[in-house]
Amino acid sequence: MAQLSPRITAKLKRIPAVAVDAAREAMEEGADIIVAEMRKLAPKGATGRLALSIGWTWGDLPAGTFMIDEVRSGGNKGDQYATLRLRFYAGSREAFYARFQEFGTRDMPAQPFFYPAWRAKRAEFRRLIRKRVRDAIKKEFSRG
Repeated sequence: MAQLSPRITAKLKRIPAVAVDAAREAMEEGADIIVAEMRKLAPKGATGRLALSIGWTWGDLPAGTFMIDEVRSGGNKGDQYATLRLRFYAGSREAFYARFQEFGTRDMPAQPFFYPAWRAKRAEFRRLIRKRVRDAIKKEFSRG
């Protein structure tokens, strides 16, 4: 039976860590791009608090915010498969009306800012992650 050389085996063992690191960096960069687009589209009003309340986090949401969406690495939505989980949020104690702006109310039409930005940037976000992971793996294999 053929056996892989120890050098190849060592490289293969390093790939998951290299891929996760590359995905993390790409997700952070992509999240910044998406948040900038959301802020651009958000209704500004007199204070601009809504636009300033939009952001992303790896962990728990800031107090007073609501989660707009969550992006997970891996093909499965289950927690056991998601290596990385990034959350987009909007609103604050001062900008509690973020969800009313996005979805509207009985008395106010929606002025969406999240979903139009997400739809506009989603493919770019995913391409960025795939490219960074692919490049990181190629770089790891090209090392001697």
